[in-house]
Amino acid sequence: GSYKARSLVGSKNNTKRLRTMFILFCITIPIVHWLIFYAYINLDSILLAFTDKYGNYTLQNFTRIFHELSISTSDLRIGLINTLITFALFIATFPLKVLVSYFIYKRIPGHRFFRVVFFLPSIIFSVAINAIFIRMMSVDGIIAQTVGGIMGLNYIPEFLADTRFANATVMANYLWLGFPGDLIVLGGTFARIPADVLEAGKVDGVNWRKEFTQIIVPMIWPTLVIQMLLGFCLIFSSPGNNAFLLTQGKYNTHTMSSWMYNIMYQNRGGQSASGSFNFLSAVGLIISVISVTATLLVRHFTNKFFNDVEY
Repeated sequence: GSYKARSLVGSKNNTKRLRTMFILFCITIPIVHWLIFYAYINLDSILLAFTDKYGNYTLQNFTRIFHELSISTSDLRIGLINTLITFALFIATFPLKVLVSYFIYKRIPGHRFFRVVFFLPSIIFSVAINAIFIRMMSVDGIIAQTVGGIMGLNYIPEFLADTRFANATVMANYLWLGFPGDLIVLGGTFARIPADVLEAGKVDGVNWRKEFTQIIVPMIWPTLVIQMLLGFCLIFSSPGNNAFLLTQGKYNTHTMSSWMYNIMYQNRGGQSASGSFNFLSAVGLIISVISVTATLLVRHFTNKFFNDVEY
């Protein structure tokens, strides 16, 4: 009896030991990955922001940032303005995305057509969809020829190769491609709303405006907050993809992220000698501080609008 008891205790101890080893193995890899590819890289980037290309500690990188922002024609200032314009478009169109998602959810006439139009860019990968957009906006496309005729121009405008049109064209592309991603998330959120709640509203004579503002929005508010927080987190990064794919950041269309990428690409192989690492590290540090502060403030204020609803 005592032998069986000792065997049972030993078996339990081995099981616990193996379980502990398995858990440690599972968490060690992500922890090492985080330490190397996040903590070390970001710490190194912070240190680079306060040094020059020779390794001497200085605030020259930050002084250069504010100096370039004071010059109206500097690439840094133009990139910042374009980035803020793009972010303003995100803020302005976010309520519209929610409203469009609501109407598609309510199956308005033509909802299938609108669903295809809005969701198609998300199905096709970005390089292909931007290649289609470039073709649509080329001098051989019907859009350029039509607009040139309406404006009475004696030439066909090059929407992506002319500083007068390129920025507006890139922003239009951002609006077009910015809709689908949010609509997919919001559509899934709307689908989770209990039908009984909406049926009760109809019985009480609630019209679509009250249903949307007093029932739908409070119930999906946590998802809306997350979407807004993600937008604030990516203020300085996400818009750069479209600008780079469409114009490579030329013709004053660059944003902060595409501008930073172009600097690194142009100085490839000689970043240390040129001081690009140091300057861009300082820019990245300021961007991080602004993004984190904005995100925390938005989260603080948005959490006060509605209480969480469980369903």
